[in-house]
Amino acid sequence: MTTRIGIRELTRGTSKIVHRAAAGETVVITEHDEPIAMLVPLPRTGNEKIDQMIRDGELIPASNPGGIGALLAIEPVPASNDTDTAEVISEMREDRV
Repeated sequence: MTTRIGIRELTRGTSKIVHRAAAGETVVITEHDEPIAMLVPLPRTGNEKIDQMIRDGELIPASNPGGIGALLAIEPVPASNDTDTAEVISEMREDRV
């Protein structure tokens, strides 16, 4: 849900409006009926540790089309042999020469 709020209303009820955003509402802040900013809830990933890091400012979610959920859905691929990472990188560089 998106709500438009004038900047004067925001200054009078900042706490209330911030709590609305924290509850999931998107608030577009306007000045003279023109949007100037947006207050949005922090993303929820479903992973409590990552969510806490975002809330603490220790992690800034990447901005990508799929959102942080797309990043979290990437599963690491286990190595199929005992090749050293340095060897793989060296081989890749040889291909460019």
